[in-house]
Amino acid sequence: MNDQIDKRKIKNFVKQYRSRKKLPEEEIKYTTYKSNEFAKFSNRFVEPLTIYLTNKFPDLFRPLTKSLKLVRFNMLSKSYIGLVLFLSILSLPFFSVIFFLLLKSMIKGIAVGFVFMIFTFVLVYFYPQSDISTRNKRIKNELPFAVIHMAAVAGSGTPPLNIFTLLVKSESEYPELSKEFKKILNYVNIFGYNLTTALKSTANTTPSGDFRELLNGIVSAIETGGNLREYLDNKAKDSLSTYRLERQKQVEAIATYSDIYVAILVAAPLLFLTTLTIINVIGGSIAGVSVELISKIGTFAAIPAMNIGFIIFLNLAQKD
Repeated sequence: MNDQIDKRKIKNFVKQYRSRKKLPEEEIKYTTYKSNEFAKFSNRFVEPLTIYLTNKFPDLFRPLTKSLKLVRFNMLSKSYIGLVLFLSILSLPFFSVIFFLLLKSMIKGIAVGFVFMIFTFVLVYFYPQSDISTRNKRIKNELPFAVIHMAAVAGSGTPPLNIFTLLVKSESEYPELSKEFKKILNYVNIFGYNLTTALKSTANTTPSGDFRELLNGIVSAIETGGNLREYLDNKAKDSLSTYRLERQKQVEAIATYSDIYVAILVAAPLLFLTTLTIINVIGGSIAGVSVELISKIGTFAAIPAMNIGFIIFLNLAQKD
């Protein structure tokens, strides 16, 4: 009887085990740097020149190398410098031929080609700076809510490393910060760093000063045995308060810009067109130019150009 019971229990156990559906475990993808194919292609042609110039003029490329540490390009600094040189050299014959065909002059075509070569060098050289500024703005917008999330997770007694593991899973909520969190996990899980060293390394390569301050604060709390939960709670309150103040300033600035827009691009054109209509009825011209021509230039060129210029101004003036 006992044998039958045992067999029945074993059969039931095997049946339950086979019928049980295993939930797929969500894995964190730890990524390493991968070579850039275009950079490899360009290095075939300009690698000796790159090595020569970086050794001969180190001060010229030092700011670029420093900027590349703060961006997320999948290439080494020398590979990017080679890419800058390759695109610059390639632009010379490309634009020289185009402008030779347009201007019908070899000398002018080559001269314009040199101008575009310099322009290409400057554009690609300073592109990382633009990327740093863009990433800094995105991190700044995501950081207050990420700190609140971190404070909530830390409040449950979760180990510090698990806080970053959980935040990486929220990549859709923090698309830019998740790249920094993955960097921390890579340092720990791939390179074998301890958490504080990983945080310090990430703080040295992040484009955001606010995020750098947060990581250094976490390092201090861990190394000194401080209360990480309390630190994150206070940091969350400060970050949210700063975020609200900045949004309030932005709303006030937009209100000011709207008043300027109404005055310059709505009321002024109406007054201008009304004045032109009166002058046209009376008869005459302005500085020898007919009123009809001035009206067409104002309607189809000046006013649209001013609107486009105002839109560009808003995009440049908007900090976040």
